[in-house]
Amino acid sequence: MSFAKFLKSDHVIVGILLALIIPLLTACIVIPLGRLALAYSKNLSFFDSALFLLCLIPNLLLMRYYIVRVKLEKTGKSILGITVLLILLFFIFIHGRPFNLPF
Repeated sequence: MSFAKFLKSDHVIVGILLALIIPLLTACIVIPLGRLALAYSKNLSFFDSALFLLCLIPNLLLMRYYIVRVKLEKTGKSILGITVLLILLFFIFIHGRPFNLPF
């Protein structure tokens, strides 16, 4: 099965994999940019934990694409479910605590 065909299949597993991989890829971009902004601006102060929520925005856009445009309901709903779970885990474990990545 090709990768394009895999992405266009209506399966829960596809949604779960996309919902976990896309925030990781986004974090590889957003967290270094946030640290760069901190280095150049003295008025900014935030922790890496605040950037984790920004990394979940592409999931919401991807969920809308799968539900509205492509009409793949199972994939879109599983992306939404994993995104809500990640947001809940963020607020339970990380929010309100100073947390920076060690690298």
